[in-house]
Amino acid sequence: MSSKKVLKNVSWLIFDKIATLLVGLIVIIKVANHYGPSEYGLYQYAVSINLLLGIIVLLVDGRVVKKLYPDKNEGHVIYNTTIAKVFLSIVSLIIGILILFVIGKGIKFNSIYLLLLINNIVINLTFGIQSFFEYQLKSKNVVVASNIANIISAILQLIAVGLNYSIISIVIIVLFSSFIKLLILYYQFKKSFSIKTVTKVDKLLISAIIKESIPLAIAASAATIYARVDQVMIGTILDVKQVGIYSISVQMVSVVAIVISPIQISIYPKMIEWFHSNREMYYKKYQEITSLTTWLYIICSVIAIIIAPIFFDKFFDDSYSKSLDVFKIHIIGTFFMYNAALRSSHFTLTGSTYILMVSQIIAVFINIALNYLMIPVIGINGAAIATVITQFISLFLSNLFFNNGKDIFWLQLRGLNPMNIYKAFDLKER
Repeated sequence: MSSKKVLKNVSWLIFDKIATLLVGLIVIIKVANHYGPSEYGLYQYAVSINLLLGIIVLLVDGRVVKKLYPDKNEGHVIYNTTIAKVFLSIVSLIIGILILFVIGKGIKFNSIYLLLLINNIVINLTFGIQSFFEYQLKSKNVVVASNIANIISAILQLIAVGLNYSIISIVIIVLFSSFIKLLILYYQFKKSFSIKTVTKVDKLLISAIIKESIPLAIAASAATIYARVDQVMIGTILDVKQVGIYSISVQMVSVVAIVISPIQISIYPKMIEWFHSNREMYYKKYQEITSLTTWLYIICSVIAIIIAPIFFDKFFDDSYSKSLDVFKIHIIGTFFMYNAALRSSHFTLTGSTYILMVSQIIAVFINIALNYLMIPVIGINGAAIATVITQFISLFLSNLFFNNGKDIFWLQLRGLNPMNIYKAFDLKER
């Protein structure tokens, strides 16, 4: 697995993120301004609840699945992981329908909410194929499928806004684009690999994957909860209009965090290789890449802070003016995301996933408590501050409280040393 292949894969994934965000920004600006904070907030409130319900599908973790490919029949793994993901998303749909009787906010909300739950099922139909493309470092295929679907979705959403259609039409278009991505991915997979993807349901394999994924799933679920519960609590304590204003900041912060996921996905196969072949080199590379991601944050955040006031003023109407203040708070927490970019992959390789699980569970309770205390007093800024404090504790400080995490604490702290950066680009064994 050459360094060129890794860097090429990172490049494709970053391109995907940039293209998705550029297209997404145009759509977000048009949709948010057209429907206003109240209707857009209703939509984002439904999205947040949907994401919380979707945490059940995390019981099949992509990193656990990728570890199986070298030793198992690839088609068998792809088929069974997809079956497991879809089954779990159907369970999520059923639970979501039951919850709807408690949280229903009218026909418009119910329609958006149910369509998003169905969209979850369609998205998970792509899981097996997508994870295999990522394992093979052929993310180009995923990028092509995603961007075609996103462009079609964006055009249709802009048309819907221009024709003054209901915001429900936006969700229908999102669902349609998920089908488009599924069809393109399947076509590319069949064209690229002669692998039989329909085998038999292997309950033992699915059970083993779920068992190993549980600590990671709990950790990821907790991360999703503390990333989204603030919007749910804002909608409950305040109103959906404030959710709409707050959600703009959340989506703008994703622009700053653009390269984290591509690095994680592309570096993980190399981390497996280094971990099993040369442990000393593994930790050197961990330090170097952590420095690289940390300083990428510093560069991105400086640019973002300079550009953000101009961007918000030019593209969003006055009803979203408070989003800029929230963004300035949120961007602080992004440091810990970059600094801990390799953390979850490391604990997966070392069999220390319990650290992720425990730290994230504690983080959820801290975040909910802080939201409960701060939102009524200082509004949506309080929710943003709660998120930053939680990120600091869960992604950085918590490492100190575990024997197997102390080394990672110091590696992340030393990530502030820029002298390590130039070495990170050499991914070959030394």
